[in-house]
Amino acid sequence: MPTNSWKFWICLFFINLFASPGVGQEFSFYGRLDYSLTYADHGSATHNGVGGFSFENNFTRLGIRGTEPLGPRWDFFYRVEVGVAAEDQDNAKTPLTSRPTYIGLAGPYGRLAVGRIDPVLKMAKGFVDAFDNYSTKHDRLMAGDKRHGDSLEYKSPTWKGLKAGASLLLEDEYYAETDPRRDNGNYQLCVTSGDKFFSKQKLYLAAAYGDGIEDIRAARFVVQWKTGNWVLGFLVQDTKMVSPDAVANEDRDGRGVFVNAKYSLGSWLLKAQAGTDDSGSGLIARRIYSDLGDEALQVPKVSAWAVGCEYRFNKKIRLHAEWGEFRVKNYRIYDDNIVSLGVRYDF
Repeated sequence: MPTNSWKFWICLFFINLFASPGVGQEFSFYGRLDYSLTYADHGSATHNGVGGFSFENNFTRLGIRGTEPLGPRWDFFYRVEVGVAAEDQDNAKTPLTSRPTYIGLAGPYGRLAVGRIDPVLKMAKGFVDAFDNYSTKHDRLMAGDKRHGDSLEYKSPTWKGLKAGASLLLEDEYYAETDPRRDNGNYQLCVTSGDKFFSKQKLYLAAAYGDGIEDIRAARFVVQWKTGNWVLGFLVQDTKMVSPDAVANEDRDGRGVFVNAKYSLGSWLLKAQAGTDDSGSGLIARRIYSDLGDEALQVPKVSAWAVGCEYRFNKKIRLHAEWGEFRVKNYRIYDDNIVSLGVRYDF
């Protein structure tokens, strides 16, 4: 990444600090610093695949987003965000990575965006993963958590608590002309009920289906319920690999499920989660197929549990800790135990 890119972000920072937006214009500069000191037996579940002690980056990022009115009923909106990995010695020459970056139009009929966007199957999960962003997260078990460039996304207005969404890859640009994955549908659909923040009701439901995006055909169902200080979550997903070039493509077809609970106690948030998946589509399974290729004769079945906590000093800064275990049937060398202590700062 050219050195000049740093000048660009520094300029945006000072623009946000000292410049006042024009009439009707709204934009904000934002970011997150999130790092963990992690110990893993093997490294099959860590972000960087490193066993032993490592300094993990939990998706530290910088961004700018805003809206520009186009009239009484329509708005132009935008977002430009990059991941920052400058703390890692291996990324010294490439400290920035791609994250959501798109433009769009919002109005009475919903929102339409184009660019690099989190697709709707991913976003349907809401906050059901108690350990999202950390090395004990659900994508170690199952696929469906990646964002994609060269894509379109539509989100409908809310109607009686229901909201629909659709994502579509611009496959002519996304895939090479001879790539057989062009023959997949390369779309995702979802419908949600309630809101993931529980601001108006205490039950969040989501159902999503995808064909081809992230090389999978998947159906996902999510339930999250808030009662008192408790938040209980459940996710089930059927997943099939649909990339003809993937190792053991025909065999990688199965179901994943996880359940969790979160309990708020003053400034503390206590968390526990457990799950299993036999589709061979998650991060650990992909690493096994990458390492072993055709020698991986059986589809990995991955099971996991994790417990953890957060302590919030205020709305911006928190400490977090995670302890988790992953077990891989028939590939025990990829079993992993993880202990992690981290800090997160949002601005």
